[in-house]
Amino acid sequence: MEILYFGVLIFAALAGGKLAEKMGLSNVVGQLLAGIIVGPAMLNWVPSLHIIHVIGEYGVLLLMLNAGLETDVKQLKQNMKAATYAAVLGVVLPLVTFPILALMFGIQLQTAIFWGIVFAATSVSITIAVLNEQGKLASTAGSVILGAAVLDDVMALLLVAGYAMFIGGSGLGPDSVMPLVAFGLGLLVRRWSGSSHFLELSNSIGKWTLFPIFFGSIGLMVSFDNFWNEAVLLVILTIVAVATKYYGAGWGAQLAGIGKTDSRAIGAGMISRGEMALVIAQIGLSTKIINHMEFSSFVIVIILSTIIAPIILRPLLEQVTD
Repeated sequence: MEILYFGVLIFAALAGGKLAEKMGLSNVVGQLLAGIIVGPAMLNWVPSLHIIHVIGEYGVLLLMLNAGLETDVKQLKQNMKAATYAAVLGVVLPLVTFPILALMFGIQLQTAIFWGIVFAATSVSITIAVLNEQGKLASTAGSVILGAAVLDDVMALLLVAGYAMFIGGSGLGPDSVMPLVAFGLGLLVRRWSGSSHFLELSNSIGKWTLFPIFFGSIGLMVSFDNFWNEAVLLVILTIVAVATKYYGAGWGAQLAGIGKTDSRAIGAGMISRGEMALVIAQIGLSTKIINHMEFSSFVIVIILSTIIAPIILRPLLEQVTD
């Protein structure tokens, strides 16, 4: 029976991803929504089984390994100053704002800090697609976004590791540090001449099995219990998630000497949360730092930010310099 559940989840996630792409959305959004639809929150075709989440964890590790394999350290040298400023301010602003917001809602300090870490992470997979679509990937804005995204991912992982030290190891165990290890391993393997073939193979394996299981399993954990009671919080979280990245990364780029128009595009390009934020949120749930209600809210906000980002970015890219 478990094999059947896996089959349904993978099929639904892959189909959802394809449908999302046709609608101009991120593949990840489609897979997440598919998990929500077939999971306990809606159709209840696939229960939230422990084995599904265990296999999904391997998807996380492969995802982070591939992130390391795809990270071009040389890319950081191009527009390094602007990328650094955009990444740092784009991380600092949500890292400060979300804990304050959480404390206002009565969340304990330890958990409030984790809120900031979750929303400090950025995913630019959808941004890269939009940049490619409009031929702006090699533009100044495109280059800064790519460089900032690399730094952003590294900082997000370091924040998780630092948080583990902050709480004295009581919440995050060795399993929680494994994504960081996988990312580092990817960076090392990238130096090998055959790394491109290895990346192609691991991407193929992940694309058809582990990735849809991971993203689909995230959807299985979403609950709409007390959804309407949390509607105001969801709206606030989404607005803050969009604003902190847009203004944080945008201001950072401007401080580095990038023009206002390009800086706005850079800010918009950093709005989307995705894989990294989901990985961090998953760590928080599995280690009981956040509860299921918070986790569900985070997933919904991550989905909304991924949908909103290209809507803001597309018109701004038409104005940027090449």
